[in-house]
Amino acid sequence: MALNRVVNIEIGLFYTKVCETNFKKKNTKVYRTFIFDTPENTIEDGYIRDKQSFADELKYQLQTNGFKNKNIVFTVASNKILSREVVIPAVKESKIMDIVKAEANEYFPMDITDHILTYTLLGELPETKQLRIMVFAAPATLVKNYYSVAELMGVSIVALDYIGNSNYQVLKRLEGEENHFVVQMNQQNTMVSILQKEALLLQRSVNFGVANLVDLMRSYNTFSNLSLQECYSRLCEEELLTASADSAQSKDADKAEELDEMKDEMMDELEMFVNNLLRVMEYFNGREQGQQREQEQNAESEQTEEQAAEQSTEPKSGIHKVYFLGEGTEILGLRDLLETELGLPVEIIETLQGITFKQPEEEQTELENELFSCIGAALKPVNFIPEELLNKNKQNSSNRMLLLLLLLVVVAAGTLVFTGYMDYQEAEWENERLKNEVESYIYIEEKYNAFVASGNERDEAVLMLANTFSYLEYVNELIAELEEELPTNSIVQSLSASNESVFISFVTKDKETAAKLLAQLKEIPYVGTTTISGITENSDEEGGESTVTFSVSLTWTLPEEVSAQ
Repeated sequence: MALNRVVNIEIGLFYTKVCETNFKKKNTKVYRTFIFDTPENTIEDGYIRDKQSFADELKYQLQTNGFKNKNIVFTVASNKILSREVVIPAVKESKIMDIVKAEANEYFPMDITDHILTYTLLGELPETKQLRIMVFAAPATLVKNYYSVAELMGVSIVALDYIGNSNYQVLKRLEGEENHFVVQMNQQNTMVSILQKEALLLQRSVNFGVANLVDLMRSYNTFSNLSLQECYSRLCEEELLTASADSAQSKDADKAEELDEMKDEMMDELEMFVNNLLRVMEYFNGREQGQQREQEQNAESEQTEEQAAEQSTEPKSGIHKVYFLGEGTEILGLRDLLETELGLPVEIIETLQGITFKQPEEEQTELENELFSCIGAALKPVNFIPEELLNKNKQNSSNRMLLLLLLLVVVAAGTLVFTGYMDYQEAEWENERLKNEVESYIYIEEKYNAFVASGNERDEAVLMLANTFSYLEYVNELIAELEEELPTNSIVQSLSASNESVFISFVTKDKETAAKLLAQLKEIPYVGTTTISGITENSDEEGGESTVTFSVSLTWTLPEEVSAQ
């Protein structure tokens, strides 16, 4: 039976958003919404700490606001959820998950055996017909955490979505042909998405949200006794980002000094945040320019003068405006700060095409633009499903299939009994004929035994050769490959090798270089699987430079030409 409506829930650090919408509809109707304060110390990076207490509170809030629907869609914001955009061969959608599971260890440079995988389809590459997909990996403990809360509430989880996908599903509705650079500052993180029409060109999660500013405020005496929600309200009502000793709220000298200090620290935090946005923007612009040059070179010989004139009138690619939404839009002064630091106009998204709020005007919330990610979870959720629940569904499906087969067997039994005797007689005749034919080929057995004996001798020779082989013979070749392939700003601290594996300790200048180094390791012919551990980031307080130290365990593999020898 198809679902008509669902209740979407997004549990934030200090606010929990709830809305009832129709399910998987292009024109989305939001029938009613409400937002309530999340009890303090309830959420930690997506995990619900005290499940029973929060389940009781959420159940009470749903009943108080007249929500009777038991079909729930959660959208989860957590830095524990991994995402990676990949390109796979053009296959049927029913086969995509098999490819994702087979290649998961290549997508994520860590052990994900305790993660639940899913994906969303982003589109098709027109040149090669390959598929672009976004793969997600969530810790199984995180997924089970939400299913436990649903069980305590007595409701059913229709889908468990990731906030990055929820954002993408609603942001596809932005109008215009240009590239849309969207910054959604949530309570615990910020999702940066770049879209063109309905295509997601790039998406990054920045580990900075409204909670960073709130936590900073509460570290000062003036705000230490306030709750998370009260601090956020002060950020929205007072210009704390521009607080100074001359402001009206700073008449007390000690308080004025504290506000100035807090402002400086907030600006330092926001400067790092803006730098992250600029890096995403620069990376995208650089990639776009490279792709555009390649396309122009490929099409130059075939382009007519008329086509060239038309192309010259097309809008240039790149980022020309920043779209801003989420809890951060309510903070006084933040929009202006982003506009100044990014050097681009910043527009706050208030409405989106195809999303209609149906609740009475007196019941509407003033924060409708903050509900977009909550609404998006009902459009096309990726849906993380625990393994045991998936197996249970498969078992139920298998039981129904077995029952159907049993009915078919009963129907066919009468026919088999009727024709069985004749088939038996025919089989007896055929058995007798085959016995006679076997006796005429007994001489072949001697030739077969001789063949088996020669094969055993060959296997013994191969085993002897294998026992004398050692991977340590190729240590010098591996070191030569490392010297040629690795980045110049990477240092090998130590290297130890055995016949089973190689253990190397590296030092790089940053995590981006470390990621590049891991990618280049996989290109070396003698390297099989790679496992990273012990990542440590060190800062030089005097020099201002930082380094990243980590260890990599490699398994041996040999190039085809060496294996053949």
